[in-house]
Order: sequence, then C-alpha cells, then structure tokens
Amino acid sequence: MKLNKSLTPFIFGIIGIFSFAPFSIKPLIFFSYAYLIRELIYKNNSRLKKLFYWSLGHWGFGMSWLIVSVYYYGETSIYISLLIFVLLVLLLSLAFSAPLFFISKLLIKTFERSGIANLILISSLFMLNEISMNYLLYGIPWLIAGVTLLDTITQGVYPILGALGASFIIYFCSSLIASSSNTKDHKLLIYCLLPFIISFPNEYSINNEKNNDLEFTIIQPSTDPFQKYNQGYAEKIEANIIKLVEQSSIESQLLILPEAELPYAYEDMRFKLFQQRLPKQTIMGAWSFIDGNLYNSIINSGGGAQYNKVHLVPFGEFIPFEKYLRGLISFFDMPMSSVQGGSKNQELMYLDSNNEVGYSALICFDIAFSESVRKSNLSSKFIINVSNDTWFGNSIGPYQHLYLARIRAFENNRWLIRAANDGVSAIINNKGTIVQYIEKGDKGVLNGSLQYIEDRSFYSQYGYLFSYILSISALFFSIIINSWKRLGY
Repeated sequence: MKLNKSLTPFIFGIIGIFSFAPFSIKPLIFFSYAYLIRELIYKNNSRLKKLFYWSLGHWGFGMSWLIVSVYYYGETSIYISLLIFVLLVLLLSLAFSAPLFFISKLLIKTFERSGIANLILISSLFMLNEISMNYLLYGIPWLIAGVTLLDTITQGVYPILGALGASFIIYFCSSLIASSSNTKDHKLLIYCLLPFIISFPNEYSINNEKNNDLEFTIIQPSTDPFQKYNQGYAEKIEANIIKLVEQSSIESQLLILPEAELPYAYEDMRFKLFQQRLPKQTIMGAWSFIDGNLYNSIINSGGGAQYNKVHLVPFGEFIPFEKYLRGLISFFDMPMSSVQGGSKNQELMYLDSNNEVGYSALICFDIAFSESVRKSNLSSKFIINVSNDTWFGNSIGPYQHLYLARIRAFENNRWLIRAANDGVSAIINNKGTIVQYIEKGDKGVLNGSLQYIEDRSFYSQYGYLFSYILSISALFFSIIINSWKRLGY
C-alpha cells in the first residue's frame, strides 16, 4: 500500500511525457494530469507526497537529456553525473510542486469541488503554476502541457491564446475527468473520450510553391563538440563550413549558421577573416566580448548588427551560487559558463536588395520563453533561431526543442528559420509546419524560401492578457463566493 502511494503517481508522471515529442501520444497528457488533479484536489491522503512523486516521474523522464549533458560535457564520472542529475530533477520537481500545493491548500480545500466554476478555478491554478515556471530557478518553461496539442484539430488555439490557452483546455478536460472519477459520475466514460477527440490528428498542408520574399541557405555542419576547442580544429571547422556553403543555391540571398559555431570570439581577427570568405550576407551565432563581459550572440555580417542572448541556461552558460560551486567539480567549470545575459526587446535588421527588413533573433533556450518571443516579433517579418543541440546528445531533448520552435512560429504567425549544429535544422512556416529539415546528426545544407508576413496574430498583439484575466477572475470570484458562504449568506 505504501509503495502504491509513491509508485502510482511516479508512473502517471512518466506517462504524461509520452505526449511530448518525439513520442507524441497526445491523449496521455490528459490522463496524467487527471490523476494528479484527483489526488491533489479531491483526495485528502498523502497529497503532497503524491504531487512530489508525480513531479519526480514527470520531470525526471521529461528532462532525462540532462544526464547526457552532465555526463559528457561535465566530464565527470557516471556516479557524480547521476547525483547532479538527481539534484537538478529534485529542484525542478520542487519548483513545480511547491506553488501548486500551497495555492491549492489555501484556496481549493475549502471549496465545493464540483461544477463548471470550480473546474475553471482548478484549471486557472494550474495555469498560474505554469506561468511561475518562467521565473522559478531562473525560468524553466519546459514540458508545458499546451505544446502537446500541436498537429491536432485543437491547434488553432495557438495564434489566438498561445500555448497557455492550449494548456487551459488540457487542464479543464483533465479536471472534468478527475471530478467525475471522484464522484463516480456515469458520464465518466464520455469525458474520457474527450482527450481523443481534442487530440485528433490534423496537420496543415505544405504549400510547395516558392515563397519569394527571401531566398536563404541553412548550414548544418555537425561539428564535433569534443574537439571544437582543441588546437588546430578551428581550421577544420572553417573548411567544413566553406565546403557546405559552396552547396548553397545561386539564388540564395542569406546564409544562416548555427549558434557559436566557431571556437573563437567575434572580436578575434580570425572571425573577420572567416567572414570575408563567405560569399553572401551571413547571420550566425558567435561568442563576443563587450566591456570585458562574454555574450552568446547573433552576428549579422550586413552592417554588423548584433543580438545578445537573453535567457541563459543555468549551469550551462552561468553558474547559480557561483561563489560556492565554481571549481567544486569540472561540470561547474565548463567552457563558456560565465556568460552575461543581453537586454530585452532587441531587434535586428536584415538588408535585402531593396531595403531593411526586421527579424526576430533568438538563440537556443530563448525559444522556450513565449512572451519574450512575442515581444521580439512586434515589428519583425520572420524569425531566426540558431541553436547548438549537440549537448542534448541522442536524447529526446532536440525533438522537444524543435517542437517549441514550431509553437512559437504558429503563435506569432511568422515563418521561422532554425539552424542547429547537428540538427534538427528546419524551415517552419507560419502554421508551425515543418517545410524542410535536416535529420539530427546529419551534415548538410537546406536551400529554401519564405514569405514576409505583416499581419500579427491575436496572440502576438495581446499575449496572455485574456488568460491572465480568466485565471485571476476565477480566483477572485471563488474567494468572494466562498467568503460569503462562510458568513452564511
């Protein structure tokens, strides 16, 4: 019996991850959250334990790519790597569990937990908890439930209410199942069919005609991360890129290279010499130094415009509690782990044959932060996302990352160019559909075209405003109504 109190929630937490890429068994996310909501809201025994074990299963499996990064890039033993991985998963589980538990403890336990109004309240609490993941632990907006509705008949919600709106649909449906299972409602079977209806497959068709606003080439060089900073390997990286560039289309106006592909900084003379060897205007990731600070940047060779990454990866690009952790083990001394974050709302301009065109520049982890991406697209015509997913290894991480890029393109009604070192590089249209891509681990070139889009989606204009209003209103009216009931009104 005691084992069931830990094993069952742990398994249900894992089950939900199979809704995410690369598995994409989408209805499972509903039943995973339905179990969590039933145990958290409708049961009174071991609620905190079950919430925590569910979180361990969910984050432990969903973020399993962390062990790859720690073990290979940290160059530590498997035992130390496992210890660090467990500690990171514990932190993520606590960041997810703690706000949800205390909010539910303060508000829900005294409410009548049936009826549409209270289902909305429960869904709103989960939405607020999801929002908190943008800020806790420096922001880890990963494994957001709403992203699982991509490629379903419900995906039209993205350009209207964004991924958070899709999450609300999942939380509401899960709450309905949880409530019905608790009261043994005869409609439970019907409610259990809803996840399959909501998740029914649907993909937007791909238009094979050329979109002639911009012709471009994506370079996927598949550089060996373990040799990148070895003496003499820089020349091999340069030669590999130039060889791939030679395969670019004659019509191509722009080259896009991945995140920080060269092992030296933008200010290095070697960088300037390398740029001169490129036959076309190039947008590429690079390390750069400004006033003695190191930045992860995007450089545009046409005019030298620069974007500095805003959302840095904890323990990868900077060390939290650096005073205590730096030098403790080699994992905390990885190359480039003292990066500074750039200012918000940066905008870059691409100089085409006629005039300057604004585009949104994003580096790797930036793509996970929906509101930051939205604000960077206020006047952009398309999105460029450069990344280096080699540190994910052969795990589920790169596919989760690609899914986030697709969501951001759909939310903002913008074409997105994604250049990753060893994949998955892709051309994604404004409906979040992959038009072309290069497989993970392959070396290659993508010649493509895109369309400049002027119209902003509803979400792009208003963001999560209506989701915030819904969540806060549900909380406010629930507090008022239940206060009246306590006073006997």
